[in-house]
Amino acid sequence: PSVAASEDQTEGQSSTLECSTPYVCPWGDTVLRWLGHDPRVATVSGRVQLDTSGVGHYLTLSTSFSWRDHSKKLLCEVTDGSREASREVVLRVRHAPKDVQVSVSPSTGNIHVGDTVTLSCGVGSSHPPVSGYHWYKDGVAVSSERVLTLPGVRREDHGQYHCEAQNVLGAGTAPAVTLQVFSAEISASPAAEVLEGTATTLSCDVPGREGQELNYTWYRNSEWLGEGSAHTLLFPAVAAADAGYYSCKVTNSQGSDVSQPLSLSVTYPPRTPRLTLFQETQGGRLAVVQCSVDSHPPATMAIDRDGTVLAASGAQETPRQRFGVTSSRNSLRLEIRDVGPRDSGRYRCTASNTHGSASATKALVTRAAELLVQPSAEVPEGTEVTLTCVGTGDAAGEPLYTWYRNGKRLQESPIPVLRFPSIRGDDAGAFQCRVRSSNGSDTSGTVPLRVLYPPRPPLLSSFLQTQGGRLGIIQCSVESDPPSNLTLTRGHNTLGCSRGCPPAPSPRVRVSPSYNSLRVEIQDVVVEDEGTYVCQAGNTQGSASATLEFRA
Repeated sequence: PSVAASEDQTEGQSSTLECSTPYVCPWGDTVLRWLGHDPRVATVSGRVQLDTSGVGHYLTLSTSFSWRDHSKKLLCEVTDGSREASREVVLRVRHAPKDVQVSVSPSTGNIHVGDTVTLSCGVGSSHPPVSGYHWYKDGVAVSSERVLTLPGVRREDHGQYHCEAQNVLGAGTAPAVTLQVFSAEISASPAAEVLEGTATTLSCDVPGREGQELNYTWYRNSEWLGEGSAHTLLFPAVAAADAGYYSCKVTNSQGSDVSQPLSLSVTYPPRTPRLTLFQETQGGRLAVVQCSVDSHPPATMAIDRDGTVLAASGAQETPRQRFGVTSSRNSLRLEIRDVGPRDSGRYRCTASNTHGSASATKALVTRAAELLVQPSAEVPEGTEVTLTCVGTGDAAGEPLYTWYRNGKRLQESPIPVLRFPSIRGDDAGAFQCRVRSSNGSDTSGTVPLRVLYPPRPPLLSSFLQTQGGRLGIIQCSVESDPPSNLTLTRGHNTLGCSRGCPPAPSPRVRVSPSYNSLRVEIQDVVVEDEGTYVCQAGNTQGSASATLEFRA
C-alpha cells in the first residue's frame, strides 16, 4: 500500500491520512485497513475508483492527535487471505512542552543555610525542541537557565519554585515545589530590649514551620532551659535576671539546626545605691565617698552634702580645689583632701535614668585630730618611730597634745610629736592623741603600732607527776612578734615543734603547740628519758634558746 500524509501534525488539529492500493479486487478477500489509531476520535472512510482515469482502493483516516501520539507508529495494511503487506507512518505531532517537572538536589535531608542546592527543569516531551526556560520564585522571575543553582542558600531562599519551558508553539509550566530551608531563628516581641515587668515572648521559627512535626530546645547563656513542641518562650513579666543570650535548637525527623543567639536586654530603674564613706587615718587627711548602683541603662549619678552638689558623673566643670572626682559606668567616687570638721554632714548619692531614680544617704563625722605614724605602723625593733598628732590647722591659741597607749595616758605637751628613737617590743600598742585648744578638743582614732622583735630567751620548765603513773611534762614559752616556731630536742632527737616537723618519735610522747608555747608530755617516764632538753625559738627577726636538765 501507499500512504499520503503531511510530514508533521499539529496537536489538537484535524489531520487526514490516506492509505491506497493501485488495484481493486471486488470479488476477492482483499482488505485495506488502518492500525494503531484511536477509534474514539478517528473516522475511517473508503472509496474505490474504477474509471478511465485510473483504478485504486483508497482508505482515508480523519483524526486529531495529542502530544502523547508524538513518535507513535500508524500502520496501513492490506491483506489477501494469508498474504499481507503494510506501510508504516511515524507521527510527528507538533506540541508545546509537556510533562514539565522540577527536581531538587539534594533530594533528601534538611537544607541548611550555606548549602548548595540545584533545581532542574525537566521536560517530558516537546516538538519542536525547547527553546527557552524561565524560573520563578513565589511568582517572581529569577532565572532563564534550565538549571537553577543556589551556591550558598540563604534563609530568604525558602519559598515556592516553578519553571516554565517554551518552544515556538507555547510553554509548559511545572507544578511548584517548596524549597524548605531548615534554619532556626529567634525573634522577640515586643522587642529585644524591654522594660522590666513587660510581657515578653521569644519565638523560635523555621521557614514553613506550619505542618511540620518539630521539637524545640531552649538555652540561655548556653545553659539548657527546657524543651518541647512549643516554639515560644513566654515571660509574663520579664525581670532583670531574665536578661541574657537566648538560642534554640529545632529538631525534625531529618536532623536539627541551632539559631544564632539573641540578646534579650531588660531595662530597669536604679536600685538603691551602695554608699560607702571612708576617712583615711594614715598618709594624709583624706575622706572618700564611694557610690555605686545597679541599673540599665546606666544611671546619671550625683553626690551632694546637705543639698550642695559636690560631684556628678559627666560633669564638665572643674571640681573644687580639695576635691577629686572619678566616674565610671554606674560608679562615682569623691575624694576630699585636707578633710576637717567643715566636711562633716549628710552625704547623699542620687542615681537616675530614663526609668526612675533612687538615692542613699549616710552621715560623715570628720575628726579634727588624726594620728600619723612614720615610717610605718609596723616596724622592726630598734627603728626610729615618730607619731604625729595632726590638728585641723584652725585651732585658736597654742594647743596641747595628750598621748594615750592602750587607753592609758602617756604624756601631755604643746609638741604634737611622740618620738621613739629606738623602739622596743614593749612600746607596741594602740595609740591615740587628743588636741585641746580654746575652741574645744578632739581625739583621734586609734592607730595600732606593731613592733616586730626576735624571741626573748625562752622560759623552759619541767614537772614529774608520780600519782596514777609517771608523767613528765616539759613546757616551753617565749615572747616574740611575729610568733615563733618552737622546737624541743634532746640530743639529736626532735621531740616536737610548733609547726612543720615530723610526728613524735615515740607513742609515749604527746605534743601540744599553742601561740608562742609548746607543751610536751612523756607517758611512763623511764630512766632513758633523762637528759638535757633544749628549746629553740625562731621567727623572721631572730632566734633564742634555753636548756633544761630533766631527771626521772
